[in-house]
Amino acid sequence: MEKLNKNEIIDIVADAVHVSKADAKRIIDATFELITDTLLDGQSVNIKNFCVFEPKTKSGRKGTHPKKHTAIQIKPKNTVVIHLAKEFKNKLNEE
Repeated sequence: MEKLNKNEIIDIVADAVHVSKADAKRIIDATFELITDTLLDGQSVNIKNFCVFEPKTKSGRKGTHPKKHTAIQIKPKNTVVIHLAKEFKNKLNEE
């Protein structure tokens, strides 16, 4: 399975909407920056029929050091949870 990288996305968008690659790059960069800034502000991003990006804080917990096998405290951390839209899930599972 191949991966689609950012430059390939820029090329596809530029062709699809008939703009220069430079303009498409600015659009893609602005979109990613908006999504990032929104998540950093603690807000969700809902892209209809695709997914919802939701910021989440995982609470601290007790764990075990993998090499020393001693008890350790794992610090809380921030992450992003992605919930796929029902329509998208259905398309993924069509036969």
